[in-house]
Amino acid sequence: AVVSTQSTGAIKAHQANVSAKAAASKQKQKAEETQEEVMAFKTWEINGRQVGQLWMLSENILRRECKKFGLEAEGAKHFLIARLAEVIRSRERKMITMGGEVNHASYDVTPLHKVDAEDLPDNWQNMDPSDLKCVAASYGLDFDHANDTKSDLLKKLDTARLKGSGLLMILDDQSKKAKKRKSRTSDEDPDFKVDGNESD
Repeated sequence: AVVSTQSTGAIKAHQANVSAKAAASKQKQKAEETQEEVMAFKTWEINGRQVGQLWMLSENILRRECKKFGLEAEGAKHFLIARLAEVIRSRERKMITMGGEVNHASYDVTPLHKVDAEDLPDNWQNMDPSDLKCVAASYGLDFDHANDTKSDLLKKLDTARLKGSGLLMILDDQSKKAKKRKSRTSDEDPDFKVDGNESD
């Protein structure tokens, strides 16, 4: 009975030791994650507080920012981003139209079709739907949070990204044609006619 009591005590001591090591490892990992979150947030701030980049922040940071703005801080990450982005965009519009506050932290609210390519994820075709929802919410795109599929989200992101560029291409093509017509003169074009007569 003495051996089994010692064995039981040794087993319990070993289990407690393993449990303590696991807890210490988990706490260390949490501290590292917290440090990464803080670094990501500081990087976001230094890079101009781009609302379109909110998707890069952790849920913990997003919850904290929602609370700071007096918003509900519960729900999936894309809901947090959508709430936060909407309020920030609204406040920035008010600051522009009403004049800025002295202590107001400004945010970059550039829409998706005007953002530099390097500020966008270069792999959104490979992102999962939950991450795509976060990107879409960051840029204030209208999408069905519950029912949009990955292909729906990709189409909406691509459409928003290319907004206005088709018109620009058409206008550029028309202006090139107009310049070509203006540059044609009787000296350059033997078929050039004035009043129905061939030029010299």
